[in-house]
Amino acid sequence: MKYYDDLLQMKIFHYDDIVNLTGNDNTAKSVLQQYGQKGYIAMIKKGLYVAINIVDKEPVSNKFAIASQLTPSSFVSHHSAFEYYGYANQVSYDITVTSEERITPFEFNGQFYRRIAPSIKSGITKQADGVWVSDIERTVLDCINLFEKDMGFEELINCISAVPMLNEQKLLKYLWEYDKNFLYQKTGFILEHFRNDFDLSEGFFEICKTKSGKSSRYLLKDTDKNNAETCSKWRLTIPKNLWNNMMNGGDESAYI
Repeated sequence: MKYYDDLLQMKIFHYDDIVNLTGNDNTAKSVLQQYGQKGYIAMIKKGLYVAINIVDKEPVSNKFAIASQLTPSSFVSHHSAFEYYGYANQVSYDITVTSEERITPFEFNGQFYRRIAPSIKSGITKQADGVWVSDIERTVLDCINLFEKDMGFEELINCISAVPMLNEQKLLKYLWEYDKNFLYQKTGFILEHFRNDFDLSEGFFEICKTKSGKSSRYLLKDTDKNNAETCSKWRLTIPKNLWNNMMNGGDESAYI
C-alpha cells in the first residue's frame, strides 16, 4: 500500500499520473495491476482510474466528480446538472457529460455515462467540491433545448419549479450564443409560466418573441392533433390543458 494514500488524495487519476507518482512506466503498470486486484483502485475507462475506499469498497469520488474528469473539457450538464444541484425530481442512472472531445458511452459502478457535444461555450462553473458543471441558467436552457431527448416535459417543468432564482442577463447571453429561433420560442413560452417566480422582465419576453421568428411549431413532437390547441402568442401547438397536467403550479393564464 505504498502509494495508496497518494492515490486517495488524487481520487481520480490518469495513467500518466501513476507514472509520475511511481517514477517509471514498469512500476506504474505493476501498481495498477496489483492495486486493481486488491480492490484499492478501479478502472473507470481505459487510462482513467479512481481510488476505492477499502472500508465500504466504494469509489472515493461520486459520479459527478468522475463525469467532470473524463476529458479536459468535460462537465456535468443537462438533467444531470439539475440532479447535481438537487433540483431533479427523478434520479437517473444516466450521466450526461458535455465535452468537446468524443467519449464512447460506457458504464461504471452502475452509472451510464454519455456525451453531448457543446452548443455554446459559456456557463461552465467549477464548484467548491471540484466538480465542473453548467451553471443553472445554462442548465435550464440546455434542458429546454433537448428536453424531448433528455428528460421529458414534465420532468423539465418539475426541475425548473425547484430552481430558486434565475439571472435574466445570463439567460439572454446564452440564448444569444445558441442563436436558435425555436429555443427562444420554447424558452419564452415555458419561462412565462414562471415569470413571477423568477422576476423576469417584460423586455426578456419581448426579446424571446422577436427572436422566435415567424414559424409555427409543435412544442412536443408527438402531440395528438385531436387533443391540441394553439398558443397564438408563441406560435406553438401544445397539448390541451398542458399546465393543468403538470405537478407544480404557476400562472395558468400565462400562455394564453
